[in-house]
Amino acid sequence: MDKRFDKAIEEIQKGKKFLVVSHVSPEGDAVGSLLGVALALRSIGKDATAYLEDPVPDLFKFLPGAETVVHSLEGAGPFDATFAVDCGQRERLGKGFVNLKAPGRVVNIDHHATNDCFGDVNVIVPDASAAGELVYDLCKAADIPINRDIAVNLYVAIHTDTGSFRYSSATSEAFIKAGELVRLGAEPWDISRRVYENHPARKYKLLGMVLSTLDIIDAANGGAEGNHSPKIATLVVTKDMFRQTGAEKDQADGFVNYARGIEGVDVGVLFRETGQEEYKVSMRSKGDVDVAEISQGFGGGGHRNAAGFTMKGSLDFVKTEVVAIIKERMRAALKV
Repeated sequence: MDKRFDKAIEEIQKGKKFLVVSHVSPEGDAVGSLLGVALALRSIGKDATAYLEDPVPDLFKFLPGAETVVHSLEGAGPFDATFAVDCGQRERLGKGFVNLKAPGRVVNIDHHATNDCFGDVNVIVPDASAAGELVYDLCKAADIPINRDIAVNLYVAIHTDTGSFRYSSATSEAFIKAGELVRLGAEPWDISRRVYENHPARKYKLLGMVLSTLDIIDAANGGAEGNHSPKIATLVVTKDMFRQTGAEKDQADGFVNYARGIEGVDVGVLFRETGQEEYKVSMRSKGDVDVAEISQGFGGGGHRNAAGFTMKGSLDFVKTEVVAIIKERMRAALKV
């Protein structure tokens, strides 16, 4: 018996009206986990409201239940309990939730090591591949049958957060659970086609502009030391690029991986302009550099190899500050 979810199950058993929330700028794990919990609660006769401050990204609107997600909590509640999934800090759940007066007890289910345990009940498992994997475990522990619609959502959560099972988070447990979700109705080819081969042309126009900003920086002491010295690759996406291409902000998700994917690059960074002298900084590393630790120093969080934060300042200032810290940590981690 999985005892990790005992207190969460107690909330399910005694409550009738629930809120399910996830972070701003949601991606596949956030949306899939959110809908997985909401559909599971509804399947056992509970009233479950699924809330995201931001719209469901176009790529994930095919997910069962996506049409039921609300983006305002005005007049909502009171709730017996709130399930927060895939979010490390309460503030990242959005202003609508933060300002909610009666969320009930908050059950915080997450896999980020940087989670600050903001819930009344906290189930934080950094070794899990995705929050969707933990929702799977919750359903099993609570004896809630996983139907096809739940299976599709949880498969997408695990599939996207493991980078199509390419990242180090793709553990044997992740494969086992994904296989079970396929048996329960998730169709890998259909899901892959919808998620990875269904992009609007404006996304590729945006990508072309972003790739033109590529900057590769040598991180070794004393300057360039040949092809084998550690490197940082940076990309920039501005609000003007979005205006010129007509792309939405979520269509830049994943662009940072083009920086990390370059031969010889240890850390890839994407600077996305979000406001007047404000940038969202996304970092990806190949293993030796803990970008979650770097991100925490700037008030953010994430995983060892994938993390981010928001920073105020001009692009030159933000880039200079961030690159300097990454260089320092890279030199220590890689002993150069």
